[in-house]
Amino acid sequence: MLIFDLDGTLVDSLADIAAAVNFARAQFSLPALSRDSVCNNIGDGLKNLIKRSFADAPELDLELASQLQKQYYSEHMLVHTRLFPGVAETLPKLAAKHSLALVTNKPQSASEEICRELKISQYLSIIIGDAPGRKLKPYPEAILSALAQTGDQPEQSWMIGDHYTDLAAAAAAGCQACFCKYGFGQTRGEKADLQ
Repeated sequence: MLIFDLDGTLVDSLADIAAAVNFARAQFSLPALSRDSVCNNIGDGLKNLIKRSFADAPELDLELASQLQKQYYSEHMLVHTRLFPGVAETLPKLAAKHSLALVTNKPQSASEEICRELKISQYLSIIIGDAPGRKLKPYPEAILSALAQTGDQPEQSWMIGDHYTDLAAAAAAGCQACFCKYGFGQTRGEKADLQ
């Protein structure tokens, strides 16, 4: 099985994520963050994205900031988000030979909508995103759940992503890992089998 991350791996969603973060910041009269600053905050779930993006205002209600960001993002998540070059051509070829899955720290509903609207859902046998009670990457549970649903073996599977959380989750699940250098994240010392 080939298991893909979403943001920074299959899709370039940085502009829409940054717009949502900066919308939430504006509601508290905080200055906008640069896209690079927001990019450094992406990868290990919405809670951490908000926590880091509001580090300059620790007195603020981060739950409210999170709600504002989520609401704006739900209405604007596909304004600038696009597939990375080559994804539309490559996924059908890979799906013809392998089972494909998506394991992301992005909320489940947003992940499903983006995949549907960008017309890649049909290539993914499973989409696993953030949901209540679900552990996010770097924990291996979501990867192991995808493998259990298809019957694929970890040692014959690859996690493909752009963030150290993808690499750590792959290692913990017993999968091989491919790091996408073109994405948003960094390895932070985690090992990739392929880059």
